[in-house]
Amino acid sequence: MPRPPRAGRPTITDVARRAGVSTAAVSYVMNELPGVSDATRERILVIAKEMGWRPSEPARALRRARAGAVGLVLSRDPGDLELDPFSVRFLSGVEQTLGGHDCALVLQMLAPDGPDVEVAPYLRLMESGRVDGFLLTDPRHADPRFALLADTPVPAVVVGQTGGPCPFPVLETDHLAGMTRSVEHLIALGHRRIGFVGGSDAFEHVRARREVWKATLHRSGMTPGPSAHADSGDPTGVRATASVLESDVTAIAYTTDMLAIAGMARARELGREVPATLSITGLDDSPLALPSGLTTVWIDYRGLGAAAAAHLMALITGESPPAFEPRPAELRARTSTAPATR
Repeated sequence: MPRPPRAGRPTITDVARRAGVSTAAVSYVMNELPGVSDATRERILVIAKEMGWRPSEPARALRRARAGAVGLVLSRDPGDLELDPFSVRFLSGVEQTLGGHDCALVLQMLAPDGPDVEVAPYLRLMESGRVDGFLLTDPRHADPRFALLADTPVPAVVVGQTGGPCPFPVLETDHLAGMTRSVEHLIALGHRRIGFVGGSDAFEHVRARREVWKATLHRSGMTPGPSAHADSGDPTGVRATASVLESDVTAIAYTTDMLAIAGMARARELGREVPATLSITGLDDSPLALPSGLTTVWIDYRGLGAAAAAHLMALITGESPPAFEPRPAELRARTSTAPATR
């Protein structure tokens, strides 16, 4: 866990609040990065000096000598990595960009066995000087990594929904539009009782997809059906699926293909025929979606990885980050969905 600050010791948040700027602006100034006006830069420097605040010495050492690497910590089971469309495609995009900068990726994987974000790996990588910056994926509600890294000059780029203010640049795909297309597809097929099964609601992107599911149904004058979430005790969401099927739903929208495929199997065990009496949609267009006939949505995770790495490299080298426009999500209709029969 991060070391608690000494009583009364100012933080980067204190400096930012007094200067009326974001913590990212303070970080840019202390690291002599572009993106802050001269007047704002001078004000931040004066306030930081008055308050007696300066970045941590390990982080300063990291800025003085480039490590030639960026850090990424993934909460994933390595055995599931090849079937995880986000990780495989995202990493491919990251490596595509880093290779052009002669920069390495330092990847650490943690078992996803709890609700908390482990911050110790970030501290170890930062204080050892092994990385020049971080890519932060899978933001969670009240994510502790933001506060940890905001008080250092180590640059970071966040990938995904944050659910609130964030001290770092945030890049995202078109996945919420993809969730909209998934639900609209079910509505167009005549389904009026549509449930929802998502991953852990500790993740902000899962919460965002659930809200889009609700909003899409409300716009069509429909009442959202029941919803449930997978968790550490139900990682494939089979219990969540069974819970939703206790009601009279004719369709279920899932937040990932893996949950949807497990949901199809569980629904059939419970006597529901897919798609005759139950339509199912996933999200991500994983390698298993096509052979299983799953209707899903393709998301450009590879482009996201390439763009996130490019943005981080720009922050590290002091250049202006390139603009990023995510490619539109694409619905892939297959045999897991059919017109509603009741």
